[in-house]
Amino acid sequence: MKANFCFSITFYLVVVTFSSTSAYAAPSRSSDEWQFSLAPLFLWGMNIDGTSQLGPVEAPLDLSFTDDIFENLSAVFTVHFEAHKNDLALFAEYQYTELDPSTSVPNGAEIDIDFTNQLAELGAGYRVATWGNTDVEPIIGARWTSQELKNQVRGGPVLVDVNENWWDAFGGVRLWTHFNEKWSLVSRGDIGAGGSDFVWNVSFILDYQFKKWGSVFLGYRWLDYDYDSGSGPDRYAYDALQQGPLAGINFHW
Repeated sequence: MKANFCFSITFYLVVVTFSSTSAYAAPSRSSDEWQFSLAPLFLWGMNIDGTSQLGPVEAPLDLSFTDDIFENLSAVFTVHFEAHKNDLALFAEYQYTELDPSTSVPNGAEIDIDFTNQLAELGAGYRVATWGNTDVEPIIGARWTSQELKNQVRGGPVLVDVNENWWDAFGGVRLWTHFNEKWSLVSRGDIGAGGSDFVWNVSFILDYQFKKWGSVFLGYRWLDYDYDSGSGPDRYAYDALQQGPLAGINFHW
C-alpha cells in the first residue's frame, strides 16, 4: 500500500498550474494615475521532473502535461492582478486546481484520489533604472502554497489524508524590454525560502497589445521547489522542477 500512497503524492504534481508569471503588457511607467491589469485563467502547460516522498517511500517524477493532466482535471481557477503608478508596481495572484484521478492496487481495489493545490502571491516592485529600452525592476513578495491529498478505497476507508500549508518569501528582478508600442518582453527571476528549503522561479513572457484595453501573451516558465516537513512515517517531501509553455489574455484599464 505504501507504493500506492507514494503514487498519490506523485500524482498531485500533475497540476495545470496558473501561477505567478508576471504575464501582462508593460504599462506606461510615467503616469501619475494608477493603471491596472487583470489576467484571468491563463494556462501553464506544465511538465514535472523530480522526486516526491511520503514517509519512507520515495518515487521519481517524470510527468507530461499532454499525457497526464486533462483527463484527471476536475476544476481550475486563476487570476493575476497588477497595479502600476509611476515607478511602483503591486501584484497579486491566486490559483486553485483540483484533480480527481483514480488507480488500482494489486488486490483489485479501486483507489480514489482527491488532490487540491492552491497558490497565492503578493508582491511589489520598483523601477530603479532604464538601460536603453529595458526597465529594471527589483521585486519582493511572499508566496503561499497549500496542498491537500486524500486517498480512499472506493466505498471504503480513507488510506491517506495530507494537508500541507506553507509560506515562502522571495526576492528577485523583472526586466521590461519595450520593442515598440505593441510588443514587449517581460523577464522575471526570483529566489525564495521559508516553509520551503529553497525555491526558484524564472519566466520569459512575450506580450502583444492589440488594443489599449487588451493584450495576449506567450512564454515559458520554470519553477523549482525543495520542500519537506515532518519525520518518519509522517514525512512529506517534494523536490521537483515544474516547467512548460504558458499563454493567455490580459485586460487593461
